[in-house]
Amino acid sequence: MPRKERYAEAGHYHIINRGVERRDVYLEQEDYNFFLDLMLRLVKDYQIIIHAFCLMTNHYHLLLETKQTNLSKAIQFLNDKYAKYFNKKYTRSGHLWQGRYKSYPLFDDAHFWIVAKYIEINPIKANMVVHVEEYKYQSFFQWKYKYNYYHLLTNSMIFDMTLMEYTEYVSSDFNLDAIDIVYDSPKLIIVDGKYKVLKKRIETFFEQDRDINRNSSVKNAYKYGYTKSEIARFLNISHTAVNKIL
Repeated sequence: MPRKERYAEAGHYHIINRGVERRDVYLEQEDYNFFLDLMLRLVKDYQIIIHAFCLMTNHYHLLLETKQTNLSKAIQFLNDKYAKYFNKKYTRSGHLWQGRYKSYPLFDDAHFWIVAKYIEINPIKANMVVHVEEYKYQSFFQWKYKYNYYHLLTNSMIFDMTLMEYTEYVSSDFNLDAIDIVYDSPKLIIVDGKYKVLKKRIETFFEQDRDINRNSSVKNAYKYGYTKSEIARFLNISHTAVNKIL
């Protein structure tokens, strides 16, 4: 069965990949540095903008921006080159990464900043450090200390904040549910073999009152691209009731 084609239009993405069976993929400082050098190749050879990143022991997070429809080629280059390096160095064979990388397209600034913060606080969530500035292999540390791979962040949107503002932002409380909301909306659907982005969230069809003009709102939401099941679940009514309205 052929793989489902990914959404790959130029834009912002949160990329995640893990080691197979969640095994560590960075064992020494040299490994982190080799991976970061490959990221520099993404910037140069694929015109990728790195906005934020974090390399954990068994996975990585990238918040990046593509200018072309070359995301798959770029990440394939990154993963393949690193896997070959790692397998040769540690005399192992087989897959290094756990299946296909995860790719979450982002469509507005609010989502961008939620993901940036989520990426920066990963070492704290994993109890690896107490304070965000203590973890070397992430964008915040590189910026704060102008460290070896600071230039990876050239053109990053995180510089829209001052370092003090960004420090306060990533150090403030974070609701982990926020990242799930980012992944769930806007919604991507396929129409006539092509991706369509439902930037208008389902709740906007029922902003004033769910009972006022409900039937026309249901029809508009369905026409826009939301399924009967999604509309029924949002309105807390039966699938049959939605069918009757439509």
